[in-house]
Amino acid sequence: MKIILASFAAMVVTSGALTLSSQTSSAHAVTITAKPKQIEFIADVWADNWFALYANGKLVGEDSVPITTERSFNAETIKFTATYPLTIGLVAKDFTQDASGLEYIGSPRQQIGDGGIVAQIKEVKSGKVVTATSSTWKSFTINTAPLNPTCVTSSKPSTDCQSSTLNVPTGWNTASFKDASWKSATQYSPQDVGVKDGYLTINWSPSAKLVWSSDLKLDNTVLLRTKVSK
Repeated sequence: MKIILASFAAMVVTSGALTLSSQTSSAHAVTITAKPKQIEFIADVWADNWFALYANGKLVGEDSVPITTERSFNAETIKFTATYPLTIGLVAKDFTQDASGLEYIGSPRQQIGDGGIVAQIKEVKSGKVVTATSSTWKSFTINTAPLNPTCVTSSKPSTDCQSSTLNVPTGWNTASFKDASWKSATQYSPQDVGVKDGYLTINWSPSAKLVWSSDLKLDNTVLLRTKVSK
């Protein structure tokens, strides 16, 4: 709301703004702009294996268990304050031992891993789910490996496996970022992802879907974003 004050004023209300307009030519006007209302939110997030959560471009939480922890499948509940319109961004990472994209290198379990993430965000006061991961979110892949999946059987995968890594787009987690070229996130079933541990401790909304890029196995770092008007 903008309020304009002037001497000897007549009150006019238009389009939700209160304007006091002067009847003299010597009036001095002062504009007061109201700050957007801060709302408290709570986010539940589960990732295979690691995530960072952003609201309106600000980091508000991340996985408390390092991605280097073997079999990290914990869930996190994060409280934060933000304003509408609300832009939510997620960095989602699947563990890879090195640039090869493999895990358990040199052991009988040497393999290509897979990712998966699910999140729901609610207003604390109303309890309303304002957004949850689904195919309506946009996704952008940062790292893909291996580009040649047959290298999974190599005795020297760190040399033989090929990878691709893109730069993180500037401002990707802000409202002004243009994501028209990004692809829609792909939804996966719990069976596809192999959910376990922390996933089972959260009461997920039916609208909260497991998502990733279009390749659950080869894409290892994925950006996800959505916007909520109110």
